[in-house]
Amino acid sequence: MGNFGKWLLGMIILGVVALLISLFAPAPWGAKANSVKMGESISSALEAGGSSAKVTMSGNVAKLTGELKSDSAKTSAIEIAQNTQCEKCAEREAGERWHVVDGSALTVEKLIVTPYTLTGERTADGGVILNGYVQDEAARAALLAEAERLFPGKVTDRTVKIAGGAPNANWNKVASSYLNDLSQLENGKFSMNDMSSVITGTAANAGIRDGINGAVSGLPTGYNGAANIAVPNVEADNAGVIESEDICQGLFESLKGDNKVNFAYNRAEIRGAKSEALLNNLASAATQCSKFQVTVEGHTDADGRDAYNLDLSQRRADSVAAYLVEHGVSSSSITSIGYGETNPVATNETAAGMARNRRIEFKVTQSK
Repeated sequence: MGNFGKWLLGMIILGVVALLISLFAPAPWGAKANSVKMGESISSALEAGGSSAKVTMSGNVAKLTGELKSDSAKTSAIEIAQNTQCEKCAEREAGERWHVVDGSALTVEKLIVTPYTLTGERTADGGVILNGYVQDEAARAALLAEAERLFPGKVTDRTVKIAGGAPNANWNKVASSYLNDLSQLENGKFSMNDMSSVITGTAANAGIRDGINGAVSGLPTGYNGAANIAVPNVEADNAGVIESEDICQGLFESLKGDNKVNFAYNRAEIRGAKSEALLNNLASAATQCSKFQVTVEGHTDADGRDAYNLDLSQRRADSVAAYLVEHGVSSSSITSIGYGETNPVATNETAAGMARNRRIEFKVTQSK
């Protein structure tokens, strides 16, 4: 065979090889340049879709990496990558999918929250402020939609976050029940802590209060609910025993609020109908928190001798503890202690600060 024939045969062989490569190459219209462009298109699409996933191209394989917030976020990232078209790639036919997506390296962030909490509080304008946790994005959307239905245009999502660790699938059902109860009150708040919960507030009539009492008594299996709803000029009728220390502490703080127990000047005698009404409410709370120890703490301002203030704070704490026992609280679950002027919460240089320092506080702890 002459040189021309050898040259011709070589060209034919090269042509066949090129044809075979074009037929069996993993990318039907791709090369390294197109692989880069494909990666750029996917990266842009992920960013536009709000995904934090990253992409690395190997030929026509788009490998996704990153830690995402939920399973649904992972599914969304994979779908975005799969549906992306490489608009800048050469020789691309419209609508043709050139690449494959590997999402095996994507992980989901596992947020475990202890305790798992949620609160809802009515605002002065009849709205609601929400704080706490839900299981996933769907649960968050459902909770906010229910809140919007009950409090149209007046929902404040302060910190409703997605996190792992919810007690079970009934978490949102219980939360929705409390939202409905809260919408019927003149003012109030509900608190959920793992599977223990409470709702407090004021109802316009006993019928509303009784309905809420029934609702918290009928929560799903395993959930412990309590209600402490006041009705003006109607005898108290609370529901449930609280099994969470944090919920009990929150109940005392919610009922006390900015109200004070007042005493006669330089004496331990409780003074005034408002003080007695406050202590009556706190006695009902202590009864609902009967599984825990309640410590009544007495505090004074810095006016006078240290020893005198210490004694006065102890006598005032003793008076409050005695009042609670007289109104149905077990003496074994109540203790009292005076701190005098040693734990101020404000300056003693002003009258307003001294008034704040003269106070009674309640601390809930595990029973001994």
